[in-house]
Amino acid sequence: MLGKLSFRNAKRQAKDYVIYFITIVIAVALLFSFNSIAVSNDIAELSSSMKDFSQVIFGINLLIIFVMAWLINYTMRFMLEKRSKEFGTYEILGIEKKDISKMFTIENLIIGILAFLVGTAFGCLVYQVFTSIIMNIFEQPYQIAIEFNWKAVQTTALCFFVMFVLVLLNSRRKIKKTKVHDLLYADKQNENNRIQNAKGNMVLFVISIVLFLTGVFVLNLDYVDVDKMDGKETMIAIAMFITGVYLFYRSISSFIVKRYLENKTRKYQKNHLFLYRNLTSKINTMSTTLGTIAMLFAFIMIGGNVALLMNGMLNNEIAMGYPFEIMVSSLDGDFSKYKEYIGKNANVIDLYEYRTYNIPKVSVDKALQDTTFEDRFDDEWDTAICLKDYNRLREMLGYETVSLKEDEVIVQCMKSAEKHFVDYRKENHKIEIMGKEMTIKEIRGEHLAQLGFNGYMYCIVVPDELLGEIEKADFKIEKPFYDDCYKLVAQTEETTGEAFYDGLSEYLIYDEMEQIAVIDGEEQQYTMNIALGNVRTKGNRTAQVKSFYTMISFLAFYVALIFVMATATILAIQQLSDSEKYKYRYELLKKLGMEERVIRQTILKQLLFYFCLPMFIPVLISIPAVLIVGQIFTVAVTVEEIWKNMAVVIGIFVLVYGIYFVATDVQFERNVNEGK
Repeated sequence: MLGKLSFRNAKRQAKDYVIYFITIVIAVALLFSFNSIAVSNDIAELSSSMKDFSQVIFGINLLIIFVMAWLINYTMRFMLEKRSKEFGTYEILGIEKKDISKMFTIENLIIGILAFLVGTAFGCLVYQVFTSIIMNIFEQPYQIAIEFNWKAVQTTALCFFVMFVLVLLNSRRKIKKTKVHDLLYADKQNENNRIQNAKGNMVLFVISIVLFLTGVFVLNLDYVDVDKMDGKETMIAIAMFITGVYLFYRSISSFIVKRYLENKTRKYQKNHLFLYRNLTSKINTMSTTLGTIAMLFAFIMIGGNVALLMNGMLNNEIAMGYPFEIMVSSLDGDFSKYKEYIGKNANVIDLYEYRTYNIPKVSVDKALQDTTFEDRFDDEWDTAICLKDYNRLREMLGYETVSLKEDEVIVQCMKSAEKHFVDYRKENHKIEIMGKEMTIKEIRGEHLAQLGFNGYMYCIVVPDELLGEIEKADFKIEKPFYDDCYKLVAQTEETTGEAFYDGLSEYLIYDEMEQIAVIDGEEQQYTMNIALGNVRTKGNRTAQVKSFYTMISFLAFYVALIFVMATATILAIQQLSDSEKYKYRYELLKKLGMEERVIRQTILKQLLFYFCLPMFIPVLISIPAVLIVGQIFTVAVTVEEIWKNMAVVIGIFVLVYGIYFVATDVQFERNVNEGK
């Protein structure tokens, strides 16, 4: 009896559960596909860094499980309130509470089991797609083949059903404890709004705006000087943002009433009164929910942008810092062992040895004052390279050669800092090197390893005639500077791997050096082994970056998609479940003479306002927050790239969110017009 009734009720409530069901299916599919990736030997063997991917995925799954538990709990609670009158009627008719709760449990178990089965099957396909993408990133061959990883199935089932059963038990407990009167009138209850008067809400609205503006100011304090940031201001700013968001959605309805409904001209135009009243009443009933959704949206936008910035910085770092396949520096200039190893383990196209020099600081560093690049280079020394070596390096990279007169120099800088040097040169053409006045002929921003190999941020290209005087000066530097040492660079036919890098690094020479550190206010001296040189290979760094890129991008996509679907599902269910109530209202409007076309436009505006409201504050918060946090990455990422990333994140977010909006709009209109 209860089984038949539960099955019938599940079918009858299908239209209210359809978006929720689809979301759970996609969530299970993503959970299963990422668990499959976590236990895949093929993925783990791509690089040493990818072996940590599984641990990161299992950690992220805890967050996903929490979000999905919140979604399932919210949906069950919402449907319980929606059907409370039905359950109250059952109890009046003599059905015991334990049987009612059992019936509700069976209904949701049917939905949960079906969603798990469909989601797992779909997850198999998603896993193959994701694996194919990862293999393509690492340029490895891969053939798609449908297969089940039973360890991933068990992990996914454990996570999903433990979460699902706990939420069901909570719902059963709630049904058993609720009185008949409360069941019959549960759908009339709203979220508590502690400040009922309009003046109190307007005060909260003003406070929320002040918190947002102050939060941006405080956040910026922590990033003014990146080297001195400690995170305290960031935590304070986050607390301000969170408080401001909840206060904003607690009080926004009063602002709408004050701004629009008290304006009689606007109030009685077209369908404004109907729309504003619907919107404000809905906000009043779920202000806390809207605040939580807005916080998740802000997390998605800021987190997504930071993930893209990190990926962009790492990819740009390879281009800027690793233009050559092999890069070795040494203080003694003995590269015999390195060259022997390279010759045996790589097909060399070109190889060149040269030297860079440290010279007393010239004035070009002023170009980077009051920028994000300030204090990111040495305060006493600049790096110099002679024209002959500079042109040879350019030839290896396929750039055209350049020429210099005896009194000319070139500033070779990182691409991201080029604009600052160009602006500086407009006002300052002359610098002094070795007591001679030199003219800055031009600024060049090609990638030539200005990331700690041929200088950091920039280096000075000097005429060959000046090289003798620099060597003759023989500047004494107390500690080894790897910029002032011998260099070897090589290009190879193939990309070198991690094993090649490990073998080459074994030839590094280490020396014991005394270091001083301040611990608990006291200076303590200790001995540390310092490598007297450096080894870099593009292949090794590329493998690391690809691993990090894969982890960050996939996990960011995973979390963001789950968050968007969960929050959009809640908004959709709220509207679709209330469509019966709106059906009566729209029928009344039609009887009063409103045209079908106008009713259709009114429905669209109502849903558009409702879906856009939780997006409003997150977008406003995320733009300044990303621009401020982005200062960390501007060494390798331009401001234009930051804006581009923001457009990409917002675009993807709006696309996924928009799909839910369109689906809700179509279903809502069908529900309203049902039976006509």
